Amino acid sequence: MIREEEIVHIGQLVRAHGHDGTLQCRMINTCWEDNDPKFIILSVDAIFVPFRVDDWRTKGAMDVLLTLHDIESLRQAEKFIGCEAYMLKRDIPEDNLPEAELKTLTGYRLHDRQHGLVGTIKAIDTSTMNTLIELDNGLLLPLHTDLVERIDTNEHILYTCYPQGLIPD
Repeated sequence: MIREEEIVHIGQLVRAHGHDGTLQCRMINTCWEDNDPKFIILSVDAIFVPFRVDDWRTKGAMDVLLTLHDIESLRQAEKFIGCEAYMLKRDIPEDNLPEAELKTLTGYRLHDRQHGLVGTIKAIDTSTMNTLIELDNGLLLPLHTDLVERIDTNEHILYTCYPQGLIPD
């Protein structure tokens, strides 16, 4: 079963395209094109259902045309119009996560390679050019993809490697 914390919202299916079952998805970010995933997750009757992607191509600046496995007719495709579309977070490198997904790190523990457990993320500040992590102990740290080693979504841990001196001993 796919859980909401395992996925990233990428868009919505807006219409069928042609008569062969192709669906048009209006994208809200570039995760799809940047990663070329093999599966898309659709919210069908409030259940997250994976569909294998047989083929896809862009249509304009914001849309992607999707050919999904076993959806082979206009009639089949029409059942999915209006469904919200998602990708698995594990299919997206951390440096490609959209800004909205950074906010989901709130509540994660920050574990640095040199300092171990530093604290729990209280807030993410994206109001300036430099995104900042605010920890429950009052510490503010920059959040940059070069500093993130990995994100463990199961254990809710952000693993980092900050340069010496940035985190007080």
